[in-house]
Amino acid sequence: MIDELPISEERISELQEHTRKDQQMQELKEVIQEGRPSNKWNVPSNVSIYFDIRDELTLQNGLLFKGERVIIPKSLRTDMIKKIHSSHIGIEGCLRRARESLYWPGMNAEVKDFIQRCETCRTFERKQQKETLISHEILSRPWSKVGIDLMTFQSKNYLVTVDYYSNYWEVDYLEDTLALTVIRKLRAQFARHGIPDVCFTDNGPQFDCGEFRKFSRLWEFKHDTSSPLYSQSNGKVEQAVQTVKRLMKKSKFDNKDPYLAFLDFRNTPTEGFDNSPAEKLMNRKTRTLLPTKESLLKPKVVAPNKVQIELTKEKQKQQFYYNQRTKDLPMLKNGDTVRIQPSNFNKEWKKGTIKQQISGKYCFRVSDFGSAEATTTGNK
Repeated sequence: MIDELPISEERISELQEHTRKDQQMQELKEVIQEGRPSNKWNVPSNVSIYFDIRDELTLQNGLLFKGERVIIPKSLRTDMIKKIHSSHIGIEGCLRRARESLYWPGMNAEVKDFIQRCETCRTFERKQQKETLISHEILSRPWSKVGIDLMTFQSKNYLVTVDYYSNYWEVDYLEDTLALTVIRKLRAQFARHGIPDVCFTDNGPQFDCGEFRKFSRLWEFKHDTSSPLYSQSNGKVEQAVQTVKRLMKKSKFDNKDPYLAFLDFRNTPTEGFDNSPAEKLMNRKTRTLLPTKESLLKPKVVAPNKVQIELTKEKQKQQFYYNQRTKDLPMLKNGDTVRIQPSNFNKEWKKGTIKQQISGKYCFRVSDFGSAEATTTGNK
C-alpha cells in the first residue's frame, strides 16, 4: 500500500519517523500486531478511540492506515492541515480532500477550526450564514411606525411610505431626490395621518444627513436605519415598493390611471387579514368605482387587538419559512475582534474591534476600522 502513496520518498520517510516517535502510534502498532481485540476494555486507553474502526486498521512499512487513508501522527497534523488549506478552497472542499487520503481522530473538527480562524479566508469572506429572523415589533395602533424608501419608475423618482400596522402606503412623485424635497413630502403626509413614533429608512443620502436629523428632532420622531448591506431589514417598505411598481406597470400596459389601482389596493383586505389597509388605518372603507352600499362606507372601528393577533400569525408564518435554513451566530461583546464587509463586495473585509452595542441585538460601534470608527450589524 505504501507504494501507492503518490508522495516523495522524503515525505514518506518523514511520516515514518514521526510515526515511530509518536507514543500513541506505537501503542496502536502493538495492538494491531498482537491481533485486533474483541473487547474495548482490553485496549490501552491511549488508543481506545480507534477501537470502533479496528477492522479497517493496517500496518505497512512503518505507517498506519485506516483503509486506504494514512493515519497522521499528532506532530504532523497541523502541517497537514496547512497543506490541505494551502489554496484556501473552503471548509467543505478541504474536508473532501482530506477524507480521500488522510485520517486521524477529530480531523474534521480540527480542519474546520483552522479554516474558520484563517486570516486570508476571513479577509475575503463571502456573506455569513443567515441567522434566524428578528421581526419588527407588533404595533398597537396605526401610523406609529412607518418605513420610507425611494423608487424609480419610467425614469421618474417616487417616495414610498408604508405603515407597519395597516400596510397602507403613500406614493409621492419627487421632482428631485434632495433631502429637502423628501422632507417636504413627508411633512404633508404627517400633516394628514399624524407624526409617527418611528421612521425606518435605509442609509441613503436623503436620510443620512443633517437636514433629516433636524427634521426628526423638530418633529419629534425616532429615526432608525437598516444595515447598509442588509436592506431586507426594511422588508416592509421593499414589499410596498414592489407592489407599487407592479401596479404602475399594469396600469401603463392597460392605459389606465395608476391612482385608481392604488385606491383599489388600499381597499382590498390583505391576505391573512379580515380588513383592508384603509380600514385598519382610517377605520372606514374609502369609496371606489365599485357600487358600494352607503352603510359599508360609514366609520367602523377595527379592534387593535384583532389586528395584533393577525399580525402575530403573519410574522410567525414568515419566521417559520425563513428560519428553515438559518442558524444563530455567537453573540458579540465589547472587545471582540470582527471583520466588516465593505459596501463594494469585491474589496477586502476590514478588521475591527467591538467598542459599543448601539441598539438592538446586532448594531455595534467598531473601532480600529482603518483609522476611524464605523457602525455595523452583527451579521456582517
